[in-house]
Amino acid sequence: MTAAAAGGPPAAGDSRGSQPAAGSGGPAAAGAPKPSTPGAGQEPAKDRQDGQPQAQPTAGGEGGAETPPPPQSGPGAESYEATGQLGQGSQRRGLLQNAVANVEGDMVGGDKYVVVLGGHKRRLRVLSPLIAERVRFAYSASADLPDARDALTRQRLLILRSAPGYGKSAMAVRLLLGACRGAVYHLDSGVDFASLAEQLENDSGVIERGVGFLLERPEDIGNLGRETYEKVQGALSQADAWMVVTVTDGELSDGELLVGVRDLTDAPQPLEVVRAHLRWRLGERDADRLLAREDVRDVIAELVGGVPACRQAGDLAAAMVEQYDLHGGVDLNRLREHRARLEAEDFEIWAESLPDAGARSFALALAVLNGLPQEDVAQAARSLRERLEDDGPYLRAPGPDGRPVRSKDLFETPRRRQLQLLRAQERDKPGGEPGTIIEYKDPGYARRVILHAWTQYEIQGELLHWLDDLVVHPAEQVRVYAAASGLGVLAAEAYRYMERRVLGPWARSDSALRRTAVAYALSVACQNPWVREQATALVGGWYADERPQVRAAAARVHGLGAVSGRPVEELARLFAVDSVTVAVAVGCALADLVADDPDAAGSVLPMLQDRTGDHRSGRAAVLAFLIVAAQVVVETKDVDPGAAVPEWPTLLYLAHRRPELRDSFVWLWRAALNESFFHDEAEQVVGDWAKLAERDSELREMLRLLVGAIAHGDQRSGRILRSCADDWVHPDRIVGLPLTAAMVRAQLDLEGV
Repeated sequence: MTAAAAGGPPAAGDSRGSQPAAGSGGPAAAGAPKPSTPGAGQEPAKDRQDGQPQAQPTAGGEGGAETPPPPQSGPGAESYEATGQLGQGSQRRGLLQNAVANVEGDMVGGDKYVVVLGGHKRRLRVLSPLIAERVRFAYSASADLPDARDALTRQRLLILRSAPGYGKSAMAVRLLLGACRGAVYHLDSGVDFASLAEQLENDSGVIERGVGFLLERPEDIGNLGRETYEKVQGALSQADAWMVVTVTDGELSDGELLVGVRDLTDAPQPLEVVRAHLRWRLGERDADRLLAREDVRDVIAELVGGVPACRQAGDLAAAMVEQYDLHGGVDLNRLREHRARLEAEDFEIWAESLPDAGARSFALALAVLNGLPQEDVAQAARSLRERLEDDGPYLRAPGPDGRPVRSKDLFETPRRRQLQLLRAQERDKPGGEPGTIIEYKDPGYARRVILHAWTQYEIQGELLHWLDDLVVHPAEQVRVYAAASGLGVLAAEAYRYMERRVLGPWARSDSALRRTAVAYALSVACQNPWVREQATALVGGWYADERPQVRAAAARVHGLGAVSGRPVEELARLFAVDSVTVAVAVGCALADLVADDPDAAGSVLPMLQDRTGDHRSGRAAVLAFLIVAAQVVVETKDVDPGAAVPEWPTLLYLAHRRPELRDSFVWLWRAALNESFFHDEAEQVVGDWAKLAERDSELREMLRLLVGAIAHGDQRSGRILRSCADDWVHPDRIVGLPLTAAMVRAQLDLEGV
């Protein structure tokens, strides 16, 4: 990047050609007045909490002129805000990935590898922490355990076989927890054994090292033969990984597999299973005192005694613990009722047993914001509870101090007990940040809680009004989770209703936050093929709509790849729309694409270069480039752990390492620097890059090469960069950038600028 790339744009003013046109006015000299725009220099109208613009006061009182609209570029404009959000695109993409994982059925977040089942890619499910916790602390060991452990150690792949009730699933988990040093994954029972070894591989073609896999009652067990068994066994051995498969008697059809099978013949006694669970949860003293009661032992024998029933005994013990925690004792009649409902899902039993609106509100807030700081979850829970509680007029007598008595005691349930009731846990925030996050122990609960509330109770309106507040919350993490985890799940469940009540109206909204929420919701809902087909038609209609807000909503959906296989081409067509709102949305959408897959820069940059040559789309393309340049960063810990700053601009990093991107990259920077309408935005992005370079010598070297390439043969762009460097060390500047400014000046001196 030491010189202008071959085929790059001619210098502005050069007789060999002209700089790409910017709108209809063409380029103007740096520092020249901007084209006259309505309201230039005014602050934008702020959004209210509901996301709608506040009415602005008129100038001069009654009869005076109305306050001019916000500027279309420069400080105070939405374009300036979009280019001032360094790394924002990468941050929101990470939040969206985690929010999607939150409701994808206890899937692994981030970039974990996928398993292909039935022709569809699915992220791996981590074994439920609830199950792992029970097995770790309340497992009643079978006499068959030592032999099974030795077999797994030798073979890597073990098949546990028994009749129902012998505890083979618990033993499988116990074996994997003891053997592997990584995560334990719960495979889908629909796995295809014919290609199981390949299905376990990640995108690099290897199995994650040190992990364990649990496969319970596979549907395709009849097709498991010796050849497949040995192939999977070899793949596991290479990766130092482990797998346990559980089957019932009579399911194996290949006699050659018996070498890998261990039959369970010793089932733990139900009373001992109950005792182990009670000692874990209540402590040895209280557990033994409870089981010393003859009536309690009789009820246990009545409900689960007589035949092997490990799972049922564990469920019964859990019910006893919950009663003991809530009431200080065990109601035997309630235990009988609980056993009668064991055929129903344990989740429904738990969800419907939550005692009041406060607990249900917290459960829903935690489902939507699962894994976020406890303060955010608590605030959202209280807001929802206030919506759900009876708000009819009534008289409230004053207390002893003369003040009205609260209908809800905020100190009634401490957080520790609340989390226990909700089967949740708290963890320290990552990276050493003070504070805690809270989450369900079983990640699968998040989606199930949302759907249970939506389908079982008549609170649809209240839920949507609550989510409406959350998607305009000041914290972006709350906004992203509310849109993806909340609205996305509901759109997949009740698409037509959500299209009518939320998706359509919000796409027409003046609130950019609501339009973005629509895109996040569809990115989740469109994983359902039927919904994707309907949403594709819906977004196609938005795309053709003349209103800028609606086209901006369509752009954000395309940026997440929710409805189109060719998002870059679809977004490129929107540059012809004469609207800063649409241009900003397209820029943010392209930033989403590059943040999700940096290789997308290989198609995004040439497309932007091409669009800068069209007088109808030049300005919009320049703005979009600046937004991508500002909002997408690469974490240095992944590419250069020795870097002095945590992140580098992705486009600069890619252009430094991928020569094929440099032509477009240099061209676009020249167009941006020479574009008078978005000149402030260009200087802002260059300045933000310079701030990072001031603290990192390697990044400063990348920036030096970029400066040389831009200025080589383009005196005008060089003069603009020199002016920027002068501003960075201006005496009136509070925090100067002397190192970066000196580097830029020295490089420009070499170029003769």
